[in-house]
Amino acid sequence: MKTSLPPPNKYYPLGEGKAYFIRPIQLDDKKRLIDLFNHLSPESRYLRFAHAIANLQNDFLENILHLDYKKEMALVAVIQNQHGDEEIIGISRYITLPKQPICEFSLSVSDSHTEHGVGTHLMLDLINHAKENGLKAMAGYVLANNSKMLHLVNELGFKVSTIDDDPDFKTANLPL
Repeated sequence: MKTSLPPPNKYYPLGEGKAYFIRPIQLDDKKRLIDLFNHLSPESRYLRFAHAIANLQNDFLENILHLDYKKEMALVAVIQNQHGDEEIIGISRYITLPKQPICEFSLSVSDSHTEHGVGTHLMLDLINHAKENGLKAMAGYVLANNSKMLHLVNELGFKVSTIDDDPDFKTANLPL
């Protein structure tokens, strides 16, 4: 299904004359999210979900698609495929922790688009949305062996710390 495009200044270059744009997730994005997941390597799936996962559960998808925008946000990076339809190449999301002005983030980018700034732009827009919603901090758990994500959050100003009782994870925290 084709959707309206954002203003031209919202596009980011991918190279070879291609570009992507970032928009809030929409209710009709379910199939596009499944397609994104199917374009993730098993290693990327493991790094995102911290365990092996073969497919996305329907309740997980419904949770992402039906947001309470006062407490959560999901943004997608989108390209136009050769048929003129939207294809999601990345997603960032935050959910607000109960009774706290802190949100927890997550990020996934298709393996074929990881070196084009997609994750950086998704996170920057997500951070801006969190600030606009009055949140005071953003946090996330990152697998200790996820060097790309650790590098990204470091570049964005997050403070990365080890967890004393869990050497498999690091925390990334950013005051907003």
